[in-house]
Amino acid sequence: MRGPVFVLVCNLLAISTCCSVSSVIAGSPPVEFDVPAMLSAREIVALGSAPVSSYKTIEIIVPVTSEIRAADRKHISEFRFDVSWNRKIFPVVDYGPKSQTTSHIEGLVAVEQSHDSGGGISLNANSQKLEVLALSGKGDFSVRKSQRKSFQEIPDHQTLVASGTIKRGTGAFFRFHPSRTETLEGGRDVVIAYRVARDWRGGVLRVECRATGERKVFGSITEPIDVAEAFIVPLYLDGDQQSLSAATDFVRAEINLKQTWRSLQTDTRPKKQSHSTFRWPLVETAVQGFTLAGFSRDSESSSRPKVASQLPDKWVHRLIQSGDDRYLARYQSVLPSSVQTSAAVFVSARQKLMELSK
Repeated sequence: MRGPVFVLVCNLLAISTCCSVSSVIAGSPPVEFDVPAMLSAREIVALGSAPVSSYKTIEIIVPVTSEIRAADRKHISEFRFDVSWNRKIFPVVDYGPKSQTTSHIEGLVAVEQSHDSGGGISLNANSQKLEVLALSGKGDFSVRKSQRKSFQEIPDHQTLVASGTIKRGTGAFFRFHPSRTETLEGGRDVVIAYRVARDWRGGVLRVECRATGERKVFGSITEPIDVAEAFIVPLYLDGDQQSLSAATDFVRAEINLKQTWRSLQTDTRPKKQSHSTFRWPLVETAVQGFTLAGFSRDSESSSRPKVASQLPDKWVHRLIQSGDDRYLARYQSVLPSSVQTSAAVFVSARQKLMELSK
């Protein structure tokens, strides 16, 4: 006969197994996006028109690459890319691709309609009130009408691409849907044109990528898929060496800041206890108190720096994404010297690039 200890041990093992499987699934996102570290902007002039002294039009091509996990390739129904400014906004002049629809039927569809209508009158009479005279009568009148139409019409279309402006005309969105001939996975370009000042030579874009869909979990039970990722991309004016150098410094400073922060997190993370030190008395403790208080903690965890507790989650990510230089000063007093230096270099590189965005 199986006792309560055996049952609890089985439950603990089952919970541990489920957590391991969940962590593996959670660690592998259904979709991964990628955008270049920096982009060039080229000035465009309409044919037959003279350049305007006060402003110019720049065109930016944003290549976005996506890779869908094999198990979820049939479950992703939409990609959405939002392109806007991270700082110092400018109005949109044009964007592409524009909205498109598609149909798996080529050409027109032949349609035939038929309609039949009919009506009739029937009368029956019979009188035997008089013994010497009998009266009977019957009448039947009917009319039928048939009508047939034949014509061609456009087949039903589904949305392939939908696009438009966002943020009061200072950005653009692009939604992509799969079809029988188009797949979401792979690389595609979105193009956006801005009207900027004549002295503009560089800036910073924000590219937000989102994938949505739905997968079956069990039977008719489904769960939504929603994966989002944002990229901060420095811009430089094509042919301008100074702006190219400023964008390159931005990228290098960002990479160095992320590496420094990652090293700090690795150094302050508590060491995991090896499997050889696992003790079954922990289960006995759980049985007696129905708690997991028997798990021992690494002695090093008590001596960890207070950086992790005093900083928000993904602090570096917020510093880069916000575009606000004051975000560094807000937490500078609790940052280790190595992170302070890397963050200061990054903020300085961003400021130099933004000086070119007039």
